[in-house]
Amino acid sequence: MKELTYTQLLNKTIERYENDGSLEAFRYIEQHADEVDGNRTQIYNFQYALAAASDLKEEALGLMREAVIDHGYWYSYDYLMADEDLDSIKDTSEFQELAQICKKREEKAKAAAKPELKIISDSEDGVEKRLLIALHGDQENIALTEEYWKSVVSDGITLALPQSSQIQFSDAYEWDDLEKGSDELVTHIQQWREGYDDITIGGFSAGCRVALHAMVKKELPVKGFIFVAPWLPEVEEWEELLDNLDKDMKGYIICGEQDEDCFEGANRFGELLVKRNIQHKVKIVSDLDHEYPVNFQDMLKEALDYIG
Repeated sequence: MKELTYTQLLNKTIERYENDGSLEAFRYIEQHADEVDGNRTQIYNFQYALAAASDLKEEALGLMREAVIDHGYWYSYDYLMADEDLDSIKDTSEFQELAQICKKREEKAKAAAKPELKIISDSEDGVEKRLLIALHGDQENIALTEEYWKSVVSDGITLALPQSSQIQFSDAYEWDDLEKGSDELVTHIQQWREGYDDITIGGFSAGCRVALHAMVKKELPVKGFIFVAPWLPEVEEWEELLDNLDKDMKGYIICGEQDEDCFEGANRFGELLVKRNIQHKVKIVSDLDHEYPVNFQDMLKEALDYIG
């Protein structure tokens, strides 16, 4: 992987925006945008929104035009109308034209959206005994998730990568409808569970929330779980539902010490597992924000060995 990851680029840009203002954030992402692999739609969004917030109107419209016209990307119409960072360009005819193009593309994309599943295996006979399912976070997709989890395939494990049907903008999917996401996940597993001795479920951020919801409300049959930066805002509300977890299950939780959105929930989830005598490990990574740790492949192997 490259030294600067896609998630790090976004997190560092947000940090600069909060600490130093929109102009410094714009300069930062402009300097490093081409150094990462990731969703270019989102990177363009950061660029033109920060340019507009910095009153760089021509730069903002140029970047937005490049994204929508040259590359064919689209953004949520409601977002474009509501984002205050774009106020400086909203009254221009070009912005209105681009927003209307996005609106039509959004309607078409949402009408055609459906859950996807990618299966990766290196088994010669096509049959393996172990299945790992890894869910993307919000505003992510299969391709971004595969980059982090694909190392397990070389260890003889089949990797399944579900993608939500809930599309937010070009190549960016979310799990906003929790019941729908859980139902899609259960359907995937029902189709693929035959022939596997055990199933482990993993995920990043909001993907962990969907996985846990399916485990406690849909009684999803898994041997263990691997949660990275788990976003679990309702973990207290789900406390009684956690009794539905298999007591023989094992869990592995990874969270950054600097992850303001998920650190508290991850630790509280660990405490609730202790109360239920469910074996698990909680790995807190110092100086890590809401992202994968740099040594995630090593931690992933450790987690699978622990669960297995």
